[in-house]
Amino acid sequence: MTADRRGGAPERSEEDAAPGAGSPGHVGRLIRLGGRRSHGRIYATIRWGGVLVFAAIVVALVVSLVWQAAPAFRHSGLSFIFSGTWNPDTDQFGAGVFIVDTLITTGVGLLLAIPVGIATAAALSEFLPRRIGGPLSTCIDLIAAVPSIIVGLWGLLVLIPIFQRDVEPFLQKIPLLKHLFGGGDLGSGILLASVVLAIMMLPTMVALTRTALQGVSVADREAALALGGTRWQVVRRAVIPGARPGIEAAITLSMGRALGEAIAVSLVIGGGVTFPHSLLANGTTLGSAIVSFFDEATGVQRSAVIGLAVVLLVFTTVTNIGGQLLVRRRGGSRRQALPDQGVALTDAEVVPA
Repeated sequence: MTADRRGGAPERSEEDAAPGAGSPGHVGRLIRLGGRRSHGRIYATIRWGGVLVFAAIVVALVVSLVWQAAPAFRHSGLSFIFSGTWNPDTDQFGAGVFIVDTLITTGVGLLLAIPVGIATAAALSEFLPRRIGGPLSTCIDLIAAVPSIIVGLWGLLVLIPIFQRDVEPFLQKIPLLKHLFGGGDLGSGILLASVVLAIMMLPTMVALTRTALQGVSVADREAALALGGTRWQVVRRAVIPGARPGIEAAITLSMGRALGEAIAVSLVIGGGVTFPHSLLANGTTLGSAIVSFFDEATGVQRSAVIGLAVVLLVFTTVTNIGGQLLVRRRGGSRRQALPDQGVALTDAEVVPA
């Protein structure tokens, strides 16, 4: 503190002007600030350490699988991917038939699950009252917690007799579908495996689709209502098109779940190492082949089974990355106006006042 030359009040220096400088409270605040910074550095260290550990585990998993599958790829070359022959007696190993069965079961499962999943999500989100939709949503979410082996046993004990006695004979009587459902009434087969996969895909599809439908802006709904649309027309013309990226992401992520399923499918698909001639034929997916062949595999065959795991890992990784990209596209794109989605109602659909 310095005295004024004109004899006035003494001037305070810059250090004295700082409020509370040198006081115990000021020192305490500095200590707390330093503690927060220290905690932030510790948190950042733990966070990046966890990321590095997770990345190391993923890299170790991929490298170990590829390393153990390398002998099979060297033995068979590209024919390992495209060949449909799997014969351990002659050391011929090809994943082609398993890839085809995997794609067929997943595709048919999606055809069954998509309309049911979207309709269920729309009912829960738009039509049912909350006191009913809430418990139903919880029940559907709980299905995802059911172990796959339980679903597989249910299909084995309950669905196989029903399919063998009722479903397959009925499908074979339909004239236009005879080529798709030819063969004997086995009960187990590709069709039943697809139904089981559809049931396992539904919880994920319904949950993500419901979230996407609820994310459509109120302005879009009100604009459709202002045009005279009914509640169903609003959902069909405004809500579902507005939630399309989210629905696409739900379908893609559900497909990733179906591609990797092994236990439930292996119990109901019947088993078979030939290209299927119909949807009622027995088959073997990539996952069920790994479960069925790994215990008895030795030498090159063991390496070939691990090669099937590598192929399945590539399929599921690509599918899940595609689903995540669709989710991010939906999150970053908020410009879903009604004219852009083509939700203008025709004169026939407008409800007269």
